[in-house]
Amino acid sequence: MLLAPDIYFYPSNSKETNCNTIVIDGPEKLIIDPGRKNRWPELEARLAADGFGPGDFHLALLTHSHPDHLETAEFLARDHGLTLALHEAELAFLRGRNIDTTLPFKALREGPLFFGGRYFLLYHAPGHSPGSLVLHWPEAGLLVTGDVYFSGTFGATDCPGGHEADMFETLARLEELPDVSLALCGHGPALSGGRAIKDNYAALKREISLKKAGLWKSITV
Repeated sequence: MLLAPDIYFYPSNSKETNCNTIVIDGPEKLIIDPGRKNRWPELEARLAADGFGPGDFHLALLTHSHPDHLETAEFLARDHGLTLALHEAELAFLRGRNIDTTLPFKALREGPLFFGGRYFLLYHAPGHSPGSLVLHWPEAGLLVTGDVYFSGTFGATDCPGGHEADMFETLARLEELPDVSLALCGHGPALSGGRAIKDNYAALKREISLKKAGLWKSITV
């Protein structure tokens, strides 16, 4: 569904682990984290309702390489020639797990990304995975967080490649970013408005404090 000009948000409707998908429309169309392959028919129908087909996209950006974010991207690469872009550290991590090296992967680094005549900023955001990537579109006030953080909590650090201290540093860094009024997370609802985003960082800080004190117990994605 259209959430803001040229920003489409498709929250996961699945009870199984699957991620949210984001599309940024324009002369060149960007799809972010298209999710699990077995949920593709549902997502394809939702995209079609907004006028998008699988061959319309020019790039698939992956915030990280966990299967609930990656599987459909692999399918789109094989069947539609879509280039898959992810951070170079995540690509190295993924290649260590015997991926299909014939797929069209593009390694990204932190810094500016010029795509479709627009200016984005990419941030290397380790903690949930070695090469987690956050996309910032300053002009639109948009931050795409992947599984770095969600509404009320942040991504698990006890999965392969996760690192708790890296996550804490990542969260502190992201909090300093200006021009963010909409945060689209890998799971759960969007965070809309500066107050909601500020309050969420306060909640994340509380969780960090409790975890450092050994007092936090929860189930995270």
